[in-house]
Amino acid sequence: MLKYHPDKSRHIGGDGLIRVRRLRLINFRNYQALDLRLDGGATVVEGANGQGKTNLLEAICLLSVGRSPRTSADGEMLMRGADGGGAGATVRAQAAAEVETARGLLRVQVDLSGDGTARARKAFSVNGARRKSADFVGALKSAMFAAEDLRLTDGPPSVRRRYMDILVSQMERAYLRDAQDYRKLLAQRNHLLKAIRRRASAPAELDFWDGRMASLGARIMAARARAVKRLNDAARPIHARLAESDGGISLSYAPSAQLGETADDGGAAETAAALLDAMRRGRRDDIAAGFCRIGPHRDDLDVSIGGMSVGAYASRGQSRAAALAMRLGEAQLLADAGGDQPVILLDDVVSELDPERRRRVLDMTEGYEQTIVATAEPDLAAEFGGRETGRVRVESGSAARLDAGGG
Repeated sequence: MLKYHPDKSRHIGGDGLIRVRRLRLINFRNYQALDLRLDGGATVVEGANGQGKTNLLEAICLLSVGRSPRTSADGEMLMRGADGGGAGATVRAQAAAEVETARGLLRVQVDLSGDGTARARKAFSVNGARRKSADFVGALKSAMFAAEDLRLTDGPPSVRRRYMDILVSQMERAYLRDAQDYRKLLAQRNHLLKAIRRRASAPAELDFWDGRMASLGARIMAARARAVKRLNDAARPIHARLAESDGGISLSYAPSAQLGETADDGGAAETAAALLDAMRRGRRDDIAAGFCRIGPHRDDLDVSIGGMSVGAYASRGQSRAAALAMRLGEAQLLADAGGDQPVILLDDVVSELDPERRRRVLDMTEGYEQTIVATAEPDLAAEFGGRETGRVRVESGSAARLDAGGG
């Protein structure tokens, strides 16, 4: 496969070029109804803050990974007061896209419904056929960088676990199903731990759940470890271009239990045995706490520069460069993993960069079929040099193309 080279290549990743040709939204965030045509190359989505630029990128990401990159509360994506209903009324929303691929036109769609609470139901479809979320993710690939991505380095471990889950779900089709099954097992084991603490159940009942969780958890950990190793290899040269004076970036998977080298070498069988042993040794403490303290739901991703933890020691500029390198490395992995390039989504990430680093970031997106950049700076389009660049103006929940090919 063709690889990005900082001096020569303008093409990245696999053989299947992919781009969103049309985006349709109904009652999504602040968009009551939107039908927007998009082209390949670069598109600059411009507008003042709070007008809905990020919402467009969020919708594309939702259509890619099946969930929002901004919130775990799906109900927040529903337009408030839509359909004229009062408090508690059901609101229905939809995000849909026509995706142009080397194999033909693909139609992806997510339907949401909720009653104004944080929770909402989601239904997925591809080309009109219903899909489970595990079979939906990856039909459209995307890599999104937003200002909130600074939390990848200084936020809690849950942010980095979410990052790993979204990345691996797009790379390995079985991963999302494993993760969903594991969460169900975790809830059942935690319920049992509380019952044991109340003396309503016996500790021996944990044997069955521990074995299943260790086996499934090991598969998740092995998949994450493989992805992090590859991400580290991809992010290092990118980070070197973005931050020439800093030490090199290093990414490593950090299990919540001491499992030796098993989680790092990707051996699921060895990891399962080590994880099961750790769970049994920690059983008494789990019962006292009332929840499982060991497993992939407690693991982390270590990010360091020059051997120093980014979260603990890095400046804001260093943290931004590290997060950008991770996102651009993620894009390269996705392109290599399945033959289709991801759509690159940049949400106001260049405003705090100096002109030289801004140019480098934009240059590194040039090899992708489609890059969409949201910004409050209307002059950004000129910084793409000779690259074909479209412009979309967003204002109060409406979006209109400004380039000559609009419509």
